[in-house]
Amino acid sequence: MSTGTGRARWAVGENRGVPTANDAGHARLLLSGSAGSAVTELVVPALLLRAPARRWSQLVHVYVPHGPTVAFSARDLRSPGIAAATELARSAGFEAVVRSPGGRMVAYDDGAVVIDHLDSASDLRRAGRSTFAGNAREHARVLRSLGDVDARVGEVAGEYCPGEFSINVGGVTKVVGSAQRVTATGSLFSTVVQVVVSERVRAVLTGVSDALGYDLRQSSIGGLADHVPALTAEDVATAFAADYRDRLGLTDGQVPAGVLAHASTATPGVHGGSPFHVDDWTRANPAPIT
Repeated sequence: MSTGTGRARWAVGENRGVPTANDAGHARLLLSGSAGSAVTELVVPALLLRAPARRWSQLVHVYVPHGPTVAFSARDLRSPGIAAATELARSAGFEAVVRSPGGRMVAYDDGAVVIDHLDSASDLRRAGRSTFAGNAREHARVLRSLGDVDARVGEVAGEYCPGEFSINVGGVTKVVGSAQRVTATGSLFSTVVQVVVSERVRAVLTGVSDALGYDLRQSSIGGLADHVPALTAEDVATAFAADYRDRLGLTDGQVPAGVLAHASTATPGVHGGSPFHVDDWTRANPAPIT
């Protein structure tokens, strides 16, 4: 399995070859490794969620991000400070992107792990508390298996992107947050695991939160390596990929070349002072059949 910035891979059911019509609606797929640039990484799941014809029922992409990213949400766009927040992110060397799932702003770099879990079933009930609770429970279990990690489910005071089903260590620092998008074509449940939190990530989380008018307790920012120093993002990505593979019966393979090539044409530079909006771009530029 590849992690980091290698070419993303996926698979089709038990068949290691090219998808066929018989696989439609049945394949359970695992992708591992970055899809490319920060924008490409966020566009790929949005394209796959909207694709009109898919040869998979569930797809999980686990990767170490390619570059530093500030992932805003549609809610953040309503803040009068969004322009200042976008400029601050870009001046710090972070790609400013409005992601497809909800929640609030999160910042990360290659010290993090991102997990995108797509399900082709369309059911608004999947957006309920039980989905967040179930994922948080499983994610905390994986974290506890990595060493002396007192992983707990629950919000800590003053955390970024606050949520009832955040995961913290020892009730002090947030290390995992999740957000979801449910559409007529399925659902996307996205998770960011902070492993090694760099000073640039701490600084941009603080500055962007301030620009957006959000309260943030800086001591709530942390990573797993603060508690298990030997842990790397690649280690954590490998552990989560293995857990999803075993728990959901996934098999490995490749992202369809057409989808990856299409996603890589998304160009944030043409959007001026606004963050690149993933859903706007995918609506205007639908994916090829997957």
